[in-house]
Amino acid sequence: MQKLTIILGVTFTLYFALSYMSSSFPNFDSQSYNVIGVLTLNGKSVYPDPALSRHPYLPLFLYFEAVTQAVSSFLKIPQILSIKIILAFFHLLSVYAIYLLSKKKLTTTFFYATNPISLLITAFHGQFDIIPLTLILFAIIALQNKQFIKTILLLSLAVTIKTWPILFIVPFLKRVPQKYYYLICLLPVFSLIIYFLLFHTPIFSIVRVLFVYQGVPGIWGFGKVLSMISTHKLIPLIYKTVLVMGVFLYSFKQKKILIIEELLELLFIFFIFTPGFGLQWFLWLIPFLFLTKKPFVHLLMAAITLCLLIAYSSWAPFIMVFPQVVNTVLFLFWPLFIIYFFLFFILLKKKYTL
Repeated sequence: MQKLTIILGVTFTLYFALSYMSSSFPNFDSQSYNVIGVLTLNGKSVYPDPALSRHPYLPLFLYFEAVTQAVSSFLKIPQILSIKIILAFFHLLSVYAIYLLSKKKLTTTFFYATNPISLLITAFHGQFDIIPLTLILFAIIALQNKQFIKTILLLSLAVTIKTWPILFIVPFLKRVPQKYYYLICLLPVFSLIIYFLLFHTPIFSIVRVLFVYQGVPGIWGFGKVLSMISTHKLIPLIYKTVLVMGVFLYSFKQKKILIIEELLELLFIFFIFTPGFGLQWFLWLIPFLFLTKKPFVHLLMAAITLCLLIAYSSWAPFIMVFPQVVNTVLFLFWPLFIIYFFLFFILLKKKYTL
């Protein structure tokens, strides 16, 4: 336990340094936290606009944005620093989850805790994907301990904070007794009702935002291809609907003993076929790459790190990296996922499956 404490201390030191260094770098997400926080504090609804572009999620994390906005105004510090303090707590929790899931292997725990991808996305960028990701990791732990109610509630909370974990519903439900299925809807529905009562916003307006959101379009994979073929707004929406249905159907057919293998495979399929993109999405791969120990993971992570450094360098006022360069790098990076998936999930599937 003493060595784990040292790992957590080193991790927090690196996290704080990156957070402080980047607190003055403006970006769309930190501005979004401010916009949503101010509107929520003033009792104004954020749905459908500006939520469509700045908060395309269920109404839960926006309360954190409101509280951090109030605290930051009182303490005279940037709101993004307040948010990153919350995110630091969840990153350290995720480290502890990896410690447990790796059967208390300190080497795996240390390299996960200090990996540059998680630190850049959480500490530097300030993205809050680490919160639902940590909840998913603890849901896996609860599932291993056959704590089915806790598993479903953690999954439900993760979906309520950010809709990403909806991709993981089927692998969890396949391993949980059917009598607990209804719990998955409990927290999302509760959040909708509470927001409706507080802000008098039609529930349909909130759900519509979730349905039409697709990340940043036209810069990644098939999204780039679709943007070249047609500019009609319905095309990406139809494609997204088919993709989500396809992922769910594929999930039902998967027959893996370990859920971490199943989740990693679903993530790769999503990265290959998604029409939209967000840099923070890379974060979801990291714990499962460490836990499954696929071959050449260090090379894949090095490529992702390079991709992030190029993208984030465009934020710094003293480095001239144009958005067109970042978009080109992302599009060229996409085939790497296809090659890696084909090699180690299809061609050499049996050899490299836990």
